[in-house]
Amino acid sequence: MNRDALADFPDKTAPFIEQFVRGLSDVTNVIRHAYVHGSLTMGGFHPRQSDVDLLFVSDRDLSEAERLGLMRLCLATSTQPYPLELTVMTERALREWVHPSPFEFHYSEAWRAKMEKTTIDELLRKQRGMTDPDLAAHLKVIMERGRVLFGAPMHELVVGFEDEHYREAIKDDALDCLSSLENHPVYSVLNLVRVMAYETDGRVLAKREVLDWAKRQPIPPDLLHVIKKAATAYAGEDMTFSRSELEDFNIFAHERLFRYENMHELEC
Repeated sequence: MNRDALADFPDKTAPFIEQFVRGLSDVTNVIRHAYVHGSLTMGGFHPRQSDVDLLFVSDRDLSEAERLGLMRLCLATSTQPYPLELTVMTERALREWVHPSPFEFHYSEAWRAKMEKTTIDELLRKQRGMTDPDLAAHLKVIMERGRVLFGAPMHELVVGFEDEHYREAIKDDALDCLSSLENHPVYSVLNLVRVMAYETDGRVLAKREVLDWAKRQPIPPDLLHVIKKAATAYAGEDMTFSRSELEDFNIFAHERLFRYENMHELEC
C-alpha cells in the first residue's frame, strides 16, 4: 500500500484506513485497486462529522461469502472511530462504464440503520442489480483530487466516462439539497454552492473551499451571509438559520442551477 498517500491525513485516519485494508485482505483477495476520496483528500475532514470515503476495484464479481464478510467487516469497523462510506466496483464495470453505474458492494452508516428492520442477507440481496448515480461524482473527485492507495490511477481504468455524467450526478444531489435545506442547512447550502462552482467554472471544490469561491462571485450580500454561516457551522461553531433566509437561498440556488432547464421546458 502507498503509505505516502496517507502521509498528511489528520488525526487517526491513516491507521484507521490501514486497519480496514488489512481486514479487507482477510475477506477477499480480488481487490486490485484502492482509492481515498472526499473530504480527507480535499482538506476538509472533520473528525466529529466527516466520513472516510473509500473506493475499491476488484478483478471479478464478489461471491456471496465475500459480500457477507465485507458487510460484517464494515459493521465492525465503521464509527471506530470514523464512519465509513465505501463502494466496491469491478474492473469490467469501469472498462464498460455506464451512468448510473452498477456496483458490487456499498456501505454507509445508512445501511446499518436499515438493519433495524431487516437482516444482513436481505440487505445484500437488495444491493444486487442496483446502480448508483453518485459513483460518477466519486470517480470525478478521485481523478481530480483523490489518492491512490494501491493499483492504477483511475483515469487508466475507466473507459467512456464523461464530465456530463458528473454534472448529472451533482445536479441530482442539488435537487435533494433543495428539498432538505431546512432540515440540513449546512450540508445543503455548502453542496449547492459546490454545484454552482462547477456549473460556473468547472471547479471541483471541497466544502471548506466554498466560501472563498463565493466571495469572488456576484452573490447578493444577504445570500453570501447564509453561505458564511454555513461555512462557520461546518468549521465547528454553532449557527442558526431563519426560515426566511433559507427560503431566499432556496429560490436563489434553484434559479441559479436550474434556470436553463426551466427555460427549455417552457420552450417545449
